Amino acid sequence: MGMSFINWIGFAMLVLALLLNEAFLGITAWYELNVGAIIGAVIYLVVGVSLSLWPSPHDQTA
Repeated sequence: MGMSFINWIGFAMLVLALLLNEAFLGITAWYELNVGAIIGAVIYLVVGVSLSLWPSPHDQTA
């Protein structure tokens, strides 16, 4: 069971989200973000998780 290209894209999105979150923790501007930015971040994380868990067409488990 290997990872496909789509899985790697999702994994990279999650790592990037973690790094950006750590970068914004040191800034006080993080607390001044509006609800739109929070909704965008949640959608970004949902897309990243769904891409990293996307089934590979090469898997033959039935």
